Amino acid sequence: MKTIILTWFKSLMVNGRSDGPYKPHDSNTQQDGPCESHDKDGQLISRGNFKNGKLDGLHEWFHKSGQVREKQRYKGGKKEGSWELFHKNGQLRSSGNYTDGERNGPFEAFYNNGQLRSSGIHKNDSRDGPYKSYYESGQLESIGSFNEGSKDGQWERFHENGQLESMGSFKDGAPDGAWEWFYQNSQLRSRGSYIDGERHGPFNKYHENGQLEIRENYKDGTQDGEYESYYENGQLKTRGTFKDGVLDGSYGLYKSNGQEKEKGFYKNGIRQ
Repeated sequence: MKTIILTWFKSLMVNGRSDGPYKPHDSNTQQDGPCESHDKDGQLISRGNFKNGKLDGLHEWFHKSGQVREKQRYKGGKKEGSWELFHKNGQLRSSGNYTDGERNGPFEAFYNNGQLRSSGIHKNDSRDGPYKSYYESGQLESIGSFNEGSKDGQWERFHENGQLESMGSFKDGAPDGAWEWFYQNSQLRSRGSYIDGERHGPFNKYHENGQLEIRENYKDGTQDGEYESYYENGQLKTRGTFKDGVLDGSYGLYKSNGQEKEKGFYKNGIRQ
């Protein structure tokens, strides 16, 4: 564990007295005015200001390299006003605003190359409202909205080549309603629906060439009903029926040329 040594900033001890403005921070006494802390090697860790024993005004933390790691403003011991975090190379990492100790207002996050990573809004310390995220290349990655910290409403996600990857809606942070997923070539990959975060109803998956790969059905998140899978050439591969998540009924396997390969019968998931 790193040992913290409290030292004087811009200050020399001359005949037992300080010759500068910064005092060492002592958690056991009520502090007033500028103070700072260093590690055992004398490296600056943080500096700021106290008023009536509480952080007040600008406070800064530093990387071991000496670069600023974080800037935060305080009022009466609570975070108040703008805040900024920085990468080790000095690039801005994120920024936003606090009100009475809680994050409020627009915020942004950045990659260490300066490229915008995400942007949104905080309300009462939770994400709330429109939100966007980006790849390091600058290409849009996702777009949607939050409600009291949870994903809510329509969301879209994109491949790094700009093609749509998925689209659907959330309700209280869980998928709800119709969803679609796509390959990088924009070909439909799968399609289905959710209710309160659980798959419900028909779910289809497709090969990249557009041919149907899987046709299945769900009930309250559990596989239930007819199931079929297909080869890329469109030939039937398997056929069966699920009940409460397990195979139940006749089952068949087929070769890619359409010839029957195997058949059987299941009851409550057990082959008969």
